[in-house]
Amino acid sequence: MSMMPVEPLLALSLLATPLPIVNVDSQAPISCLSADETREAVAEGRVMQPAQASHHARVAAPGEVVRIRLCRQGDDFVYVVTTLKRDGRVARVTLEGQSGKVSAIR
Repeated sequence: MSMMPVEPLLALSLLATPLPIVNVDSQAPISCLSADETREAVAEGRVMQPAQASHHARVAAPGEVVRIRLCRQGDDFVYVVTTLKRDGRVARVTLEGQSGKVSAIR
């Protein structure tokens, strides 16, 4: 019986299931907020405006922002921003919610 290499199996498993976003560097899973919860966090000054997070993400991974979500990772807020590069590649940038500091690019 021939076995598939690990990469195609991993790719197939990723396509088959909805992906919870998990930061590889941390044990804390990321859970994203609703639009109302995001507006509330911004209004209370707990995080920067999404437009500012979008700007930080485009500097870190140039391209068109196709998705931006405010999420909780443990007790911290993070923005998860997905950008589409001109060559068609996608990058996912994770930023600290208050400072905009890039914590991960995938």
